[in-house]
Amino acid sequence: MSLRKIKTSSLGLLLAITLLQNTGCFLVLGAAGGAAGTVYVMGKLKDEISAPVPKVHQATKAGLKDLGLPIREDQSDKLTAKLKSEFSDGTDVWIDIESKSDTVSQISIRVGLTGDEAKSRKILEALKKHL
Repeated sequence: MSLRKIKTSSLGLLLAITLLQNTGCFLVLGAAGGAAGTVYVMGKLKDEISAPVPKVHQATKAGLKDLGLPIREDQSDKLTAKLKSEFSDGTDVWIDIESKSDTVSQISIRVGLTGDEAKSRKILEALKKHL
């Protein structure tokens, strides 16, 4: 490999690391690479839940109700569900549920355009109480 290619590759890697650090995702991205369970990456809280999509969907609606969050949009079938809600200050909430198998679903929660981990975790905790 030529010296020029090495410099170009190194510059690209340095730029990528800098961008990730500035978005606050650098450490989380490293943790997400090897760990299972709940992860917060690039403004989204993601978790795998041992339940089919329809059950997670119902639990999500119940959890949002417990938190006093209105459901603005609700679309679902046996393999996917999408919900939209909002906090009283107008901050949007997007929740996506996707089937990974007959008994496992992946849920993704984003609060606001850039994400809010604390509020996302509160929503996840509220819905898990209904599973």
